[in-house]
Amino acid sequence: MTDLKGGLLRAGWSFIRRYLNIVILLSVSAWWSLSDSSVFPNLLYRFGWNPESPQGVVFFWFIPITVVFGVYGLTYFADTIILHRKWTPWDLMQLVFWRTMSPTVTLLVVAMAFEDLYERRTIGVLWLGFAAVLTLISVVRLRAAQGMKLQRVKSGELYKRAFAMAKRENIELTRVYVVPAGKGHLTNAYGMSKAVAITDNYGKFLDEPELDFVVAHELGHVKRHHGRKKMLMAAVVYGIAAVLALIVGPSKSRPVFNFVTALGPILLLYFVSRRFEYESDRIAVGWTGSPEAGIQALVNLYRVTETPSHCHRITELFMTHPSLSRRVQAIQTAAKEINKAKLASSSA
Repeated sequence: MTDLKGGLLRAGWSFIRRYLNIVILLSVSAWWSLSDSSVFPNLLYRFGWNPESPQGVVFFWFIPITVVFGVYGLTYFADTIILHRKWTPWDLMQLVFWRTMSPTVTLLVVAMAFEDLYERRTIGVLWLGFAAVLTLISVVRLRAAQGMKLQRVKSGELYKRAFAMAKRENIELTRVYVVPAGKGHLTNAYGMSKAVAITDNYGKFLDEPELDFVVAHELGHVKRHHGRKKMLMAAVVYGIAAVLALIVGPSKSRPVFNFVTALGPILLLYFVSRRFEYESDRIAVGWTGSPEAGIQALVNLYRVTETPSHCHRITELFMTHPSLSRRVQAIQTAAKEINKAKLASSSA
């Protein structure tokens, strides 16, 4: 009974955590939008402050950063209790700091960039570049704070299977890593530039066919250069938004444009990320010929990480990966299409 209650508590907390991130993203976007409306100046005037004064600038930055920092502080502290994460106080501070940096601080930097672009000041382009660099640094540092430390391997089951499959599919693979699950209980796999990585606890929830599917999925990311494409997409999207900001200029529609600019590129990049996951799943089905192994691997992964298997389509808009139920359905569809194509090819 205790295990059942603990499982329900962890599942409920994972559900809350998912929506918490959505609320924070929407709140910061709304804050940027309100800063360009009559609401923000009127609020500052009530305190006797000029919106253009240093107090107004501090107010714009201090409120969202402080609130988000506090929320994430409570969130990660709750993780230590509910999810049994063994974070030290220093670990918690790093996690909260880098989680606040992106997307909260980076969105505020983007807001500052667009304020300059509205006024035709080219320094806004530099601020956009700074926001991009800050985002990359924050993602890397957050993963490091979570315990993601790449350890290169040159032998073993994972190494052999990864290089054998890469050679068979003509993929340039130069490195294979394992990642200690560590204090954060990491359980995942990663495809990078000419490299793949998987957490060192994979043997506890993946058998050989399932491991092959996971490796094939990550090699699919490598073959299609998904990481590089996402960075290029981000640059193009924000570049288009910057041009539109120059066109909008001083306008009453700026608050709406701000909100769309804050959310739009992020949601578009999340959409592209989910498409890439579907594409890599399809590639893995074709290479391994075992959709059953792929489905079981995903089921095991979601079970170990206690990630909800279903979610509403609106919720999924804010996710980088599709829900388990939709991935399973897509894998089954891909398997049928691949088999149909093989039959058509053999009959021809």
